[in-house]
Amino acid sequence: MKVQPPTLVGSLVLSKHLSGKKMRVAVFMLPFLLPNSTIAACYTEGAAARLSNYCAMDRIQGARVDLRTVQLIDYKLKLEGSSNGLGLPTRVAANMVTNFAYPILSYSDDINGGNSAEPLVLGELTFDGEEELYRKKGIVVGLGAGLKERYIYGQGRYLNYGLNASYVHSPQHGIGIATTSANVSSINHIKNWWYLDVHANTSRMSKDITDDKSSNLTVVTSKVYSSGDNTYNEASFGVNRYFAESYNQNQLVLGYDTIHPNGVFSAVDVTFGESVKNQLASKMSLRAKVIIKLADKPLTVSASYADADGGRLLGFERSDETYSISATYNLWSNLTASVGYRTTNSTIDYFDVNTPTFGVQFSSFEF
Repeated sequence: MKVQPPTLVGSLVLSKHLSGKKMRVAVFMLPFLLPNSTIAACYTEGAAARLSNYCAMDRIQGARVDLRTVQLIDYKLKLEGSSNGLGLPTRVAANMVTNFAYPILSYSDDINGGNSAEPLVLGELTFDGEEELYRKKGIVVGLGAGLKERYIYGQGRYLNYGLNASYVHSPQHGIGIATTSANVSSINHIKNWWYLDVHANTSRMSKDITDDKSSNLTVVTSKVYSSGDNTYNEASFGVNRYFAESYNQNQLVLGYDTIHPNGVFSAVDVTFGESVKNQLASKMSLRAKVIIKLADKPLTVSASYADADGGRLLGFERSDETYSISATYNLWSNLTASVGYRTTNSTIDYFDVNTPTFGVQFSSFEF
């Protein structure tokens, strides 16, 4: 099915030749309402704006809709760089900057970047680590802040920028974790719901013992379409260049997002990485999530699998498999809680990890 940015609103055709006044009168005179749940299901938690807009525009074709629905879709389209939207006279700023701050409360299984307290066994050799370098676990609290900016510079084209910094502290151990990150994305609607996007990001996490830095440069093409029966999909394919401190890696990235007829959202992402000699590097990772409404609030269930190989330690080969599962629920409008579990099985037992994951996320304060 082919969905174009429509001039059709409800059962009325808003001609490009109508004056702004006549257009506003025509919209206000729409007498029937499209059920709110029909469009609300499109703007479900987790779905990208382009996928939600496609869903909403398809569902209003040939239907009569109320003014609020028209205004919502028109605004969402214009945020994505559509200068005309649904033809309403409202405008959005070409440049939008938001500053934000947020409190943090979570659990960390490695606050200091330390080592396992278990002995390192390699064949017939056994190594005992220094106690002061053992991994520390516990609750951390802190604060994060940043800014995000969108600059619309063309039809269906815009840039996203972002900066973020946070610091969390462990009252139990008297140490903390500092994290900084930056990102920029170029979003480009090519034609007929085909997109070409370029993303770049970098991050740094400083702990008491370790200081980790990494960056990514990704080029992705995607297509938004309907597979019938009120099911809407975005399929994506791209390449990523991963930059770590000790190696670089080329990766292939695939994604498939779906808004289902009942408003459930699902997403599957797969990454394949090339082999890196003598470095433990990602071979394949798989992430999947489903978002449903429970008591009219979003519940996200996520699962992931990652396979890394190529590592060597004192001549012994190392490969790791990591599994995780988590659930996130919006307890109140400004409070989200998450709980889960992560396990890593390594060919070198010293690197095995089994840990719960949980945290509380507060909504950010924008200013």
